[in-house]
Amino acid sequence: MPRVSVIIPAYNSMQWVSAAIDSVLNQGYRDYEVVVIDDGSTDATAEIVMRIQALDQRIVLCRHRRNRGPGAARKTGAKSAI
Repeated sequence: MPRVSVIIPAYNSMQWVSAAIDSVLNQGYRDYEVVVIDDGSTDATAEIVMRIQALDQRIVLCRHRRNRGPGAARKTGAKSAI
């Protein structure tokens, strides 16, 4: 079980989500998971996260069917964290 869960809310963030995940993956500390919440995006945010997820099992993707805002996305991430 990871000691740290990094929660990344994302809404139409295909331009930035990869850099945000890479920022976490490039840290020296390794005992973590990255929980990305796609908050109802209409762009390729989820697809980008799924490509990264296929390469690293520490990436978790949660998806909202519609945009509910950053607070709801963070709450979903906290509930999904191990």
